[in-house]
Amino acid sequence: MATLPFHPLTLRFPSAYTEAAFRSDYERRSRGLVRASLALGLVQYAGFGFLDPFVAPAAFHEIRAIRVVVCVLVALAIGASWVEGLRRRFVPSIVGAVAAGLGVAAMEGFVQTAMYAASVATPGRFEILDGYYYSGLMLILVYVHVLLRLRFVTATTIGAGLVAVYLAVASLHTPPIRIVNAGMFLGSIQFAGMVASYALERYARLEFVQARRQAQTNATLTEALTKLGAAQAQVARQERMASLGRVTAGVAHEMRNPLNFVNNFAGLAEELAAEIDEALGAAGDRPAREVRAQLDETLADLRHNVQAIAEHGGRAAEIVQGMLEHTRTVPASRQPADLNALVRQSAERAAEHTFRRGDAGCDLAFDLDPAVGVVEVAEAEVGRVVGHLVGNACLAVRDRRTAEGEGYVPAIRVATRRRGGRVEVRVEDNGPGVPDDARERVFEPFFTTRPPGQGTGLGLSVSHVIIVGGHGGMLNLESAPDGGAAFVITLPARPVAEAEADEPLARLA
Repeated sequence: MATLPFHPLTLRFPSAYTEAAFRSDYERRSRGLVRASLALGLVQYAGFGFLDPFVAPAAFHEIRAIRVVVCVLVALAIGASWVEGLRRRFVPSIVGAVAAGLGVAAMEGFVQTAMYAASVATPGRFEILDGYYYSGLMLILVYVHVLLRLRFVTATTIGAGLVAVYLAVASLHTPPIRIVNAGMFLGSIQFAGMVASYALERYARLEFVQARRQAQTNATLTEALTKLGAAQAQVARQERMASLGRVTAGVAHEMRNPLNFVNNFAGLAEELAAEIDEALGAAGDRPAREVRAQLDETLADLRHNVQAIAEHGGRAAEIVQGMLEHTRTVPASRQPADLNALVRQSAERAAEHTFRRGDAGCDLAFDLDPAVGVVEVAEAEVGRVVGHLVGNACLAVRDRRTAEGEGYVPAIRVATRRRGGRVEVRVEDNGPGVPDDARERVFEPFFTTRPPGQGTGLGLSVSHVIIVGGHGGMLNLESAPDGGAAFVITLPARPVAEAEADEPLARLA
């Protein structure tokens, strides 16, 4: 059995601070019940006065005066329950209980005295009195132990004291055997009340301890949650800074090469222009043909430099455009489109563009599911993603063919499938595949496995933004069955029935 956090007999906490906190909380929660109990006791105490003329006519005036005094005291106790300084130690409960109990004892004394005097004045009419008001004291003991919310020790002391005073008063003119009988009944009520008040206070204290522990646990969890939130925010900031650092490093790395070329060729062009100016100034009487030959050679070099500047300037502009597309937050508008036709057209165009310079090409196979039908997409953007994936696949199989020679047969497969409320576009190749250490970074901006100058490293990153951010889909890298790479686009789509219903409209359009 667990050790109680308070004394098992007095029910007091060892800590004065905890004891004061419990009493304050106990008083606050008991305030309404105490007022209601005092009010109910006041009504009962006054109401039983209607029986006094019939029960004790000889002492009626004294008993009525006692009832009035007690009712006034109880009413004052009810009023005191609103006074901050008095209600803290249950002063209203103590005043009401003591006043009522002493009033009952006093009334019993007056009744005993009056009836004894009547029996002396009229011999033979004396009756042994059991104590008419002792049932009222039982009711008061119930209030003391159960309704007035007194502490167990306080309630026990007040109850025992009231029982002792009552028995002392009642014994003035009552035979001892009757006093013993009344004492046993009142003692039983007192003991039952002690058990009840002990159980009530014990439960209240255990509930208070549990509430404090729960509050401490909640405070600890709140603090931990706050720290966790701060830690998560810090990690998020660090991740953003790290991502910004990677992007910045990527931009700097990618932009450095074309800008160096632009600067170098611009310097050479300036030197060539100076040579032309110098040649023209020194022409003099030299034959025009000789001067023209010198100028033609210099102009050819100048033209080459200008073309190089334009080429590398265009590459820098391509990098900037890729960055703008990567950071675009407003998605393009989506319209119903025949996804299979869009995929086929984009893939064929990308393959033709990649192998247009006299390459032998490769086997571009299609496996398009007719159930895909019409899907709402940003047609130009999805076509761009498919084209980029097919273009990458073409470069991959070309690299493998260069490495392995004529014995290798390059192949690229483009397939579509409808899977419930989603459609898939799969582009796979039998190229060299993606190295394991690069798989987790393929969608990072400026990450590329191509040699310097052969790609910005933004294609897959922009594609990921288009599919995930712009369409709410997914773009994943998988391993192809024959050792190459497979990129899978997953897009949300309407049910087949709706797509088929829209197909005639799409064809008419």
